[in-house]
Amino acid sequence: MDKQVRSRLQKLVSNCRSLLDKEFTAQLQMIYGMQPTGRIDELSTLTHLDNEQYRIATLLRDRVNHLSGLSSSGKEASREAVQRLIREQAFTVLNRFAALKMCEEREITQECVKNGYQSKGFQLFLATCGSGIGDTCQRYVVFIKSIFDELSLDLGILFDRFSSFGLLFPRENAMEKLFAELNTPELSDIWKEDEAIGWVYQYFNSKEERQAMRKSSSAPRNSRELAVRNQFFTPRYVVQFLTDNTLGRIWYEITRGDTALKERCEYLVRRPQEVFLAEGENPPDMPEEDRDKSQEELLKEPEYIPYRKIKVPREIRMLDPACGSMHFGLYAFD
Repeated sequence: MDKQVRSRLQKLVSNCRSLLDKEFTAQLQMIYGMQPTGRIDELSTLTHLDNEQYRIATLLRDRVNHLSGLSSSGKEASREAVQRLIREQAFTVLNRFAALKMCEEREITQECVKNGYQSKGFQLFLATCGSGIGDTCQRYVVFIKSIFDELSLDLGILFDRFSSFGLLFPRENAMEKLFAELNTPELSDIWKEDEAIGWVYQYFNSKEERQAMRKSSSAPRNSRELAVRNQFFTPRYVVQFLTDNTLGRIWYEITRGDTALKERCEYLVRRPQEVFLAEGENPPDMPEEDRDKSQEELLKEPEYIPYRKIKVPREIRMLDPACGSMHFGLYAFD
């Protein structure tokens, strides 16, 4: 994914966030009695809610109360909590549908987002369920949520429908606009890339938002600011360089250079003259005259590589202390 493609993806993510922010702000106002100003109506006044909407309204208020308790801004706490709630819901929905796009491309799921109501998976679902669930949109929402439930068995952190981060779902008009963005023909190939979900995650929070946070306070004021200020997706070449010269280098030394990785790992650092030592063998001491040689001259000298005992690859452990979208993990397993 070159800079031009990432720039297009950044615009797509910005458009989707704006769309979802607007949609969920409207839902909170019109359905759930929660205003962007922070004013929240009593549940008893929302007589138009059905049972499911009442359940969601209760959970939304629980979430706002929790977020308000984390704030230190006094009177502004409720307003900031509602704004954060909207961002959370938008972030979750966007990441879920981006992940579905990636699942489609890998045939982990049947086609479900690529062609909206005409998606092959949905058409199969219609043939099975018939017309007993309401109109087409209502059936489609049930279809999508059933996919969420299935995927949540492996990826609960993202697809759990009962999570407080994913209580809202876009209505038909907003959903169609969201799909129009996600199915942009110019970006159809990006969903095949492992990096896609990471860049979506990165671009959701704009550069201007980070700058505003830093201008307002020298240190993060809450957990969200801590994340927004410090989360940066690692470019592919950095992932390759670091993994090639840790995991790749370990395997290269274990196999004494007899591995296909030395051709596949394009960033693997190798010395011109490498000497693999046998078990129990120690490298010779550096001659006195070599101590004054330049770095360039030393690079031409033999490099003695300590013996490494052969290991089953499954037993090699990996630690990623800043794991986000598993970018390092995916490349390590490849």
